[in-house]
Amino acid sequence: MTVHGEITSPPEIDPGLAAAALAVFAHRHEVVHLLYAAVDEPDALARIADLLHVDEAAIGRVLDQPLRWMLPQFRTELETIAAEPATVSG
Repeated sequence: MTVHGEITSPPEIDPGLAAAALAVFAHRHEVVHLLYAAVDEPDALARIADLLHVDEAAIGRVLDQPLRWMLPQFRTELETIAAEPATVSG
């Protein structure tokens, strides 16, 4: 993946992040509206999390990702990862 002209490793995608990304995609029109309506980032995260019933930290992680995640070939991969059981690290 190239970010600002530098090649970077893609982020590690866990089932929770994949599921949150799919939820954001499914409600992308509402999410964009809430981003524009928000006063600041915490307000945007709270509004989107409330709409999607997803925790704010997961929404923040999704918004940190490149928009290319919304392309069809990546959505299929996200669906596969979201279906995996979540691992508990500790």
